[in-house]
Amino acid sequence: MMMMPEFPAAAVDRLVHVADCLALQGWSITESALPAELLGELEHNCRSLWASAALKPAAVGRSGEQLVLPQVRGDHIRWLDDCPPCDATTAYLEAMDRLRETLNRTLFLGLDSFETHYALYPPGAGYQRHVDRFKDNPLRTVSVVLYLNSQWQPGDGGELRLHLPEGCIDVPPRAGTLAVFMSDSLPHEVLQAQRERASLVGWFRRRPDNPLLL
Repeated sequence: MMMMPEFPAAAVDRLVHVADCLALQGWSITESALPAELLGELEHNCRSLWASAALKPAAVGRSGEQLVLPQVRGDHIRWLDDCPPCDATTAYLEAMDRLRETLNRTLFLGLDSFETHYALYPPGAGYQRHVDRFKDNPLRTVSVVLYLNSQWQPGDGGELRLHLPEGCIDVPPRAGTLAVFMSDSLPHEVLQAQRERASLVGWFRRRPDNPLLL
């Protein structure tokens, strides 16, 4: 049985640091965010899904109006809800739930749920500049990306580019790096990958004001 993951060093302090960064600047980057054993299992899962053709091309747009446009978005995905359960994904979801609780306790965001999928960009793929929240649905509140590339080297591409008011920051997709940012206010893109680039991408969603709003 895989051990329950902890953020390194003072785990609670690291979670609070993420919350503080969100409050101050709207984004946070944490390196070595989860144990190497857990990261290795998650990376293996993602790459095994890719090798077995279980990851499908991602689309852009809302449900019912979605289009697969590789020139805009080139990743292949599979939602964790559609994957066989395993210790690694259970441990990851439990770690994310601790982060959700911390964000609610410190920032009063009312985060209610977490949706997440594996994502793999093949060589040559990227994702053009965008924000993560749909204009007509305000429920996605905080975006979370965990990178799973243990062999990543400079020049491999696939950096996360954050478009900030003071300029751009490029985040290497190195295994264990956790990017957390506000879904509605931070434009970002994925630069073209030069080798396969694996990650877990997710969103904390808040409770709807109108319970009929999905």
